[in-house]
Amino acid sequence: MSLKIPALMIVGAAAVAACAVAAQADPQVDGASWVEAPTVADIAAAYPAKAKAANIGGTVTLTCEIGRDLRPRDCEALKEKPGLYGFAPAARKLAEKLKAGESDMIGRNVFIPVTFDPAVLTGAAVVTKPAWTAAPGIDDYRATFPTTQNGVNDVRVVLGCTVASDGSLSGCAVAQETPAGQGYGAGALALTTKFRMAPWSTDGEPTVGAKIRLPIHYVLTPVPPAK
Repeated sequence: MSLKIPALMIVGAAAVAACAVAAQADPQVDGASWVEAPTVADIAAAYPAKAKAANIGGTVTLTCEIGRDLRPRDCEALKEKPGLYGFAPAARKLAEKLKAGESDMIGRNVFIPVTFDPAVLTGAAVVTKPAWTAAPGIDDYRATFPTTQNGVNDVRVVLGCTVASDGSLSGCAVAQETPAGQGYGAGALALTTKFRMAPWSTDGEPTVGAKIRLPIHYVLTPVPPAK
């Protein structure tokens, strides 16, 4: 039996990534596309002492102007939750490490979310809302499918990776393959070189140095035999 692999039938995070890349590069924060951002280590170093002692997280929404150096300036905290733990001044300091990727952002006001997750303090930070800047195409998926025809047409793979300094995925391993032993896990691992992630997630968290679980769902449609 031969297999037909329609592009829209490869679903999950990988497919979402491909769609995002086709539309435009992310992350978008009120029009800003960040090419530099704080890392997990930067967030840990800036974590407010009072919040660290209490082991609590917080969120801040900043409003800033993009300066001529493409970095945020004159930032003010519109929202801070919870208050009185020092999250707002820490967020303003961290915003200095952001850099927009487009010169037409100069002079524009932007909203910047900053999330403080205690997981950065223990090396357990996980990216849950990545902004992909590159992803595999349908031909890349086809090239990594198992060559044997095993009759399986619905496979779910979950990869565990770490985000490297250039946004690539490193140290990837198959965390789950259902059903196992069909060769799709190895194929999914071969795809990881095609992914690139922006340094700042859509919910205002660092990606460099964080872990990510990448789900890929293969649904293959059998091609009827030629008459």
